[in-house]
Amino acid sequence: MPHRPPLTAARLAQIWDENPDPVVLELLWEIHRLRATISRANQIRNFIGDRGHGAVPSSVWECFVRELDTEPCLTDKPTPRQEAVVERILTRPSKIDGR
Repeated sequence: MPHRPPLTAARLAQIWDENPDPVVLELLWEIHRLRATISRANQIRNFIGDRGHGAVPSSVWECFVRELDTEPCLTDKPTPRQEAVVERILTRPSKIDGR
């Protein structure tokens, strides 16, 4: 399933203006945290370059590794909803074997 287009900072601000609820604020802070991780990955990409050349300063790399090590999506067990989606995908008839 393709992802929806990314939300711009302006759209995120609009969402908050339309729904100034504590849960929305919590989600917006999570989006902010994830965007900071993406920004750090882009910084590392700029140091490495398109062909993998260059050197990443150890302080930048260590910060990035720490950020990745704390990502729940890398360590959380699947939710029941996620497990159900995976099960549907695994049990879906295959077009290759004619099922």
